Amino acid sequence: MTRVITRLVLVIVTALLGAALVTPPAGAAPTWRPVTNLFADLSAPGAQTPSIGTDAAGSSTVVWSRYDGTRTIVETSYRPVGGTWSAPVVIATGAQIGFAQVAVAPSGGATAVWRSSELDRSVVQASSRSASGTWSEPVTLSSDPSRDLSSQPDVPQVAVDPTGVATATWSRFEAVPGQPWRFTVQTSTQAADGTWSTPVDLSPAGSPARTTDVTVDPAGNATAVWSAGATLQAATRPAGGAWSAPVQLSAAAGPRANPRVVVDPSGTATAVWGSFAGGAYGVQTASRAPGGAWTAPLDLVSGDVFDTPAIAVDRQGNTTALWQQNDGSGWVVTSASRPAGGAWSAPVLLSAPADDSWDPQVAVDLAGNATAIWARDLAGGRVIEAARRPAQGEWSEPIELSARGDAQHPQVAVDPSGNVTAAWSRKADAGWIVQARGLDAAGPVVTGITGTTSRIAARGRAFSVTAHDVWSRVASARWTFPDGTTASGTSVSYAGTTGTRPVRVVLTDSVGNATACSYTSTFTCRATTRIRPFIDRARLSPKKIRAVGSDARVAKKARATITLNTAAKVTFTFRKAGSKRVTLVKKLDAGRNRVTIRARLSARKVLAPGRWKVVVTAKNAVGTSPKASFRLRVVR
Repeated sequence: MTRVITRLVLVIVTALLGAALVTPPAGAAPTWRPVTNLFADLSAPGAQTPSIGTDAAGSSTVVWSRYDGTRTIVETSYRPVGGTWSAPVVIATGAQIGFAQVAVAPSGGATAVWRSSELDRSVVQASSRSASGTWSEPVTLSSDPSRDLSSQPDVPQVAVDPTGVATATWSRFEAVPGQPWRFTVQTSTQAADGTWSTPVDLSPAGSPARTTDVTVDPAGNATAVWSAGATLQAATRPAGGAWSAPVQLSAAAGPRANPRVVVDPSGTATAVWGSFAGGAYGVQTASRAPGGAWTAPLDLVSGDVFDTPAIAVDRQGNTTALWQQNDGSGWVVTSASRPAGGAWSAPVLLSAPADDSWDPQVAVDLAGNATAIWARDLAGGRVIEAARRPAQGEWSEPIELSARGDAQHPQVAVDPSGNVTAAWSRKADAGWIVQARGLDAAGPVVTGITGTTSRIAARGRAFSVTAHDVWSRVASARWTFPDGTTASGTSVSYAGTTGTRPVRVVLTDSVGNATACSYTSTFTCRATTRIRPFIDRARLSPKKIRAVGSDARVAKKARATITLNTAAKVTFTFRKAGSKRVTLVKKLDAGRNRVTIRARLSARKVLAPGRWKVVVTAKNAVGTSPKASFRLRVVR
């Protein structure tokens, strides 16, 4: 079975991101968004092999190739923070295009590369989009005389530096008589004006150099890796300089080593690849500090291993690698990690055994929280699964992201605050489609807070906050003033005096992630989990139910809808003149919850006929919410 792994684009942002960007703590509430708008069919049928990238603000870009019935096209969709996915935009056409790749700059600009097979040749092409513009016309970076797909070089790869300068790598078929497997790894870099440099050969002439990957550090230094027969090779380029001669990392590369390489903010590069030595497959790794030499290759695992490793690194230099191996019952996804300057851990199993799991991908945010996704074969069809690992924590149990059927080619990207975007292709009734889903892992992003120091007539002093959330809506804003009084809403008034003392506001999104800000003449914000609960909405429908044993032609039950800013223990207190109070306690999550209410609340708690007032309060370790209430009538 031949599988081509697509490139994971992970941009490490080390520049100052401003007070509005916050990193979620381990106690936040990362939540995969449900199947409404945010779980989207991005493409029409005929689409496969997506690639995904995310900018510093959390906006996402997905590209894929699709056969429209007569030709292959490269399409893309864009989702701004807090918005919806755009309609697909065609950026290229060709006779046969597959595995288009995209890299997204922190500012939002994007560059896509792909290989297009024409009638008598194969070309590597690229297109770019400015942060707020449209995609450029495709530019041909390289051409080779190959139409025979059995001889075609592998997927081009692309990476961008923090300024948006893109570097692409690919392998070019040389078509030398008598040497059917002669390939040369080439590279090109995009200048500030959008033009691409003349391709530079990285691999030695006459070698079977294929399966490239490339990464760029925050300073603009580039590292490329590739396999050349049984060897794994690499070359480096300082920012603005020339590429080095290739060096050998390993003499035990697998038949399709599929090397992956990442670089941390300090400039230390780490590569992983599939190996083959002594009749056994495995995964090897090596690292290179800035200005230093590559370390000797290290075996992470040896045995029945598939050559599709993945790797990611956080801003501290902690590295996470994934691969798939056969444990005797089937193919499973396994992970190992290495703290900055430390040693690799023992492998940890992520996916369940017995059912084959494929194509592992991983992304890590600035805080070190990791998200892994893969495709898994189940009785109801192949499904995309995901697992999470908080910084310094352990991997969670996997959950299913896609509907069961035939889902494959998973991809994942993360923004600096930890919000995740996943994409994959899935076979629907009419053909293959590209789908996407988001993980809301961070609270609202605050873009501005304003306030007046002087009183405005009877309104008092006015304060307002502007904010958005990447994957949810901003559900609440709770203000606390220097004298201890509070107010709710994005625009509020305050009758007291602040002086030089700060005004505080906590904003929560609809899944319970929160951002706490302090404001004087300027504002600073941070992620927080210390949130007093607040009931945004409490309502009941219907407002009349039948008593126990009643034959009245009314509903047996009512549904209470309770919307919370954070998870809490919610108490419903039922009050009626002449009757003893009755309580019902539920643990509810952030967001909208539904609680069923019957006349028989439990074996010992029964609501007698009459008119009841229901008082609702929410409580957690931080405090208790203000009361909310509604009316309920129980009839015979």
